[in-house]
Amino acid sequence: MLKRIVLIFALTGTALTGVAQDINFGLTGGFANVRQTVKEGNITISDSESGIYAGAFANFSVNNNFAIQPELLYSAVEDVQAIVVPIMGKFYMTDILYLQTGPQIAFSLEDIPDDFTGVEFGLAGGLGLDITDLFFAQARYSFQLNNSFTGNDNVKVRFNYLTIGLGYKFW
Repeated sequence: MLKRIVLIFALTGTALTGVAQDINFGLTGGFANVRQTVKEGNITISDSESGIYAGAFANFSVNNNFAIQPELLYSAVEDVQAIVVPIMGKFYMTDILYLQTGPQIAFSLEDIPDDFTGVEFGLAGGLGLDITDLFFAQARYSFQLNNSFTGNDNVKVRFNYLTIGLGYKFW
C-alpha cells in the first residue's frame, strides 16, 4: 500500500514537471481534527477527535496565479493513524493569499474490520497565506465522498478532516 502511495506521488510529480515553471519542496505539519459521522436511516451520530499531521510536499508553479501542490502526510488522531495524500490546486488571489482545492485520498494504517474499507476518497478546500518566501500557513477542510461502510446494511460512515498548519519551503 505504501509503495502505491509513493508511486502515485512520484508519477504526479513527474507529470507536472513538464508544465511547471518553478518547483519547491518542503515540509508541513500542524493540528488535525477528524469528524466521524455514522448515519442509519433517520439517526445520525457524530464525534470528533484531534491530533497532529506532518509530511512533505512538492509545489509546482504553473504561472503567477496557479500552482499544484501534491502532499504526502502522516496523520495521528487519538489512536488512529493514516497516510493522507491531497493534491491541491492553489489559486492565488493576491501575491500571498490563495484558495486551494482538490482531491484527497486517505489510507488507514489500522486493522480494518470486515464490512469497512481502509481507503477514503475526498474533496478538500481551504485558504493559504505565504508569510514569507519560505514559510506559509494554511487551513483546509475535506469531505469524504465514498462510504467507509461496505456491508449490505443501509449505513453510511464518513470522515471529514480539518487541518490547520504551517509549512516550510526548502527552495
